[in-house]
Formats: sequence, C-alpha cells, structure tokens
Amino acid sequence: MIGIEVRFLAGRFHGTAWNSAHNEGVPEWPPSPWRVLRALASAAHAEEVPSAAAALFEKLRGLPSYRLPRAAEAHLRHYMPDAHDPNHKRTKVFDAFVAVEGGPERPAPLTIAWSADLTTDERALLDRLCRRVPYLGRAEAWCELRLVDVDGSRWDCWPDDEAPAEHATTLLALEPREAFEAWVASRPKPKRGRDIPRSLWDVLTFDGDRFRREGWSRVPGTRLARYVFDDAPFARAIVPRSAHAAVSSTRLPTVARYAIRSAVLPRVQQALFIGERLRQAVMSHSERVSGNARPVFCGHGLSGSHPHAMYLPTSDVTHGFIDHLVVHAKMGFEPEDVQALQSVRRLWGKGGHDLELVLVSLGDPADHGGRSAPRAPVLAASRAWRSFTPFVPTRHPKVVRGEPKDSIEQQLRLACQQLLGVAPTSVTPYGDRAWWSRFRRRRSNGGGHRGPDWAIGARLVFDQPVRGPIALGYGAHFGLGLFVPDDDQPPRRS
Repeated sequence: MIGIEVRFLAGRFHGTAWNSAHNEGVPEWPPSPWRVLRALASAAHAEEVPSAAAALFEKLRGLPSYRLPRAAEAHLRHYMPDAHDPNHKRTKVFDAFVAVEGGPERPAPLTIAWSADLTTDERALLDRLCRRVPYLGRAEAWCELRLVDVDGSRWDCWPDDEAPAEHATTLLALEPREAFEAWVASRPKPKRGRDIPRSLWDVLTFDGDRFRREGWSRVPGTRLARYVFDDAPFARAIVPRSAHAAVSSTRLPTVARYAIRSAVLPRVQQALFIGERLRQAVMSHSERVSGNARPVFCGHGLSGSHPHAMYLPTSDVTHGFIDHLVVHAKMGFEPEDVQALQSVRRLWGKGGHDLELVLVSLGDPADHGGRSAPRAPVLAASRAWRSFTPFVPTRHPKVVRGEPKDSIEQQLRLACQQLLGVAPTSVTPYGDRAWWSRFRRRRSNGGGHRGPDWAIGARLVFDQPVRGPIALGYGAHFGLGLFVPDDDQPPRRS
C-alpha cells in the first residue's frame, strides 16, 4: 500500500468538518480524502504538471485508511470588533482545531494509505507533490508530507458503511469513477455556470467561490463516506468549569451539561426517548470505567428522595427542539463518575439521527441557572414554574366518600414536597391539552409507577424562589414532568 505521512508542525490541525459552519466549532478529524487530494492538486498546479497528476489521482480515487496519533479537540474564542459598526460591536469567533500528540516540538505523524499500485514515475511525482504542500486544512495548519510504504496490518480509522461502531464520522471523498461518469453522461443542466465538471481534475479544482456562485448543494463528483474508529478519536479533555463558579474542590459536582451537535435536532416531544438513550449511554460508559454501572447512574441500592441521576433533555436556545442535555444527581458525582460522563460523546439514533454530545460544563445548579452563560433555565431559581414537558400522574385520581383523593393537584403538591422539601402555594392548569398529548409518554424499557395516560401542563407558584431542576411524575428521571421558570417563553407549538 502507498501512504502519505503527515506531520503538523505546530502540533495542530485546523479544518472545519464538511456541512458545518466555521463558527460551530466542529473540527474535521482525520483530514478527509477530499482535503488531502485537493492539497495535492494545488501542488500539481504550482508544479505545472496537471495532466500527469490527473492520472495519478485516478489511482487515489478510492477510500484510504488512517493511522492516527493521539489527539484532543480544542478551540480558541476571539472577540473580533466589527469595523463597519459605529459601536464597534464585538463578534465571537470560534477557532476549533485538533491538538496532536507531541505538540510543536515532536508532532506525532498521521498516516493515510491507499490500496494502489503506482509506477516508478507516479511514485516520484507523488513524492514531489508531497514536498510541495505547505499546509493541510486552513493556512495555519502547517505540515510536512512524506511518501511512505505501508503494510495493512493495523488501522485506527477506516471506511465502513454498515458495521455498528461506537465511534464514527463522515468524511468528504471522491465518488467512484463509474458513478461520476454516469452522472456526467446523463448531461445534467449546469446551475448558473457555463458547464459542469466533467473530469477528475475539474472536480478537484472546483473552488468555493464557484460552489456558492452557481448554487450547488454539494461538490460535484464527491460523496460523504462513513468512517469508523478503532477507539475514541480524541483523548478525554479537561472539562471547563463555569467562570462564575465558586465551588470548593472538596465538594462533588451534581450537574453535567451537554450541548447537542446534530444535522437534525430532536423535537421536544421526544424528550422521554432522548432521556432514556442518554441513561443507557452513561451507564454503558460507567460500566467500562468501573466494571459495573455506578448507583448514582442506575439508582440501584439507593434510598431517599431522588438522590440518583435525572437525565433531562432541555431546550435552552432553540424553542421547540432539544439542544442541551442535563444529568443531575443530588448525591454528586465521584471522580470515576465524572470520567464516565466525560467519555460520553454520542447517542446512537435507532430510526433517527445520531446526536453528538459535547460536555460543556460540570458543577452545581447554581453555576448554570439564570440568563448568563452557561444559561440553563431548568437549573435556575424562581417562584413561578410552568410545564416544559407534560406531567403524567403516577396514581389514578378518585373520589373516596365524596372527597377527591390523588387528584392532579394533590399529586403535584406531594411530588414537590418529596423532591424539593416544599409544596407550592398555587397549582393551576397551563397550556393546551392537545399540545401536551403530542409528547411521547411511555418508556421503551423499564417500569415505574404510572396512573392514567394523561398529559397535563401545570403552573406552580412557591412562597420563595426554589432552585431547579423540577421534574415530577412518571418518567421524571428521563425528562417527563419537567418545569422551567415561568418568565421564559413557551416552546413553539408546531
């Protein structure tokens, strides 16, 4: 096998994943086959050997495999003043990158290998082009490329469209030759340009200006290929603490908060399903760290009022969709629990989209609640609270000797007393019953006390501000019966 060994001279790879905006902070890893071949095509243009290089690139059209150094995700935040704004408004810019083992002193190599047989002249040309490439990705990702021979005994990342894997990604690559030629032969109409790309060289030199100007939805002649990893692609990073946190190092954190990255965010109606998936993922990682799922995550062997973890999908930014996940446990997370939480990177979507998770903060509810970053309304303190997901009663309301027993109001008051140690002074209906009925209200696995299949919205008012999270009733540990401060806007009803 023929391979290219890449060393990032600054110890960093700067490149944004395909289908992600620069400011989303999603780095590509490993460098996609498309990115590598584009860099070689640029070198061929500088060397004035495009025709010879085009024949070489045909042999490198297939999907390569990778040997990867240890790496970690990282980013810098810059606040750039807008010169056109009279008030010099500052815009936050994310500079996401991958930090590579060895840093700038001794950067560990990354190897990309193709199953291709090259002639002596093609090897010489490829070696010449590798020496010409000054950077891979953005201009600050300085690199050295070297031609190497590779045996196929071990890979850290390889293409696979079907095999289930805990760690996977998608990389932009070239279409197979037959598929591209069939597309060209169908003579599709050009967008707003004079013609479509009709050769491999045309595809590799298809620039971003033309992509935007002609209105293409994808680069012609390319595809997104699924790659799987042998192990987690990134080493466990240090979890940031809130800048406002004043938590003693001897006190256990009780809240872990994740941001969701996904092509399609799940709707709030699927909160129960997402909460269950999060619990399964956390328990699985806890088993790997500790040998068995820890009681704080599974609740086995514990007594008391909800001391173990609640898995709460929330809509902190985008109304109507779940964009953050909160894991809250009154008993706190020990160091090995924190390690398990840090290793959760993805929720697999059975019949839906995979959700990539980023652990953005770790601390106490007081570190997260309120309107300043990191904003998490479910962890705020407030006197008035309203339903975010429907309350499902755990008992059947009834009338005994003419007196109501286990009414919805009584169940809500009792649940607040058990969870918070205080009952609300006022319980009133909230929202549209038809809206609440759209929510998923039955767990996929497991039991739990459950009364009638009712979906109820309520507004709770307390004498004094109480600190969230407040989740009551059936499925409360998975996101049902979740309340948010009443001064926030309700989710969009669509």
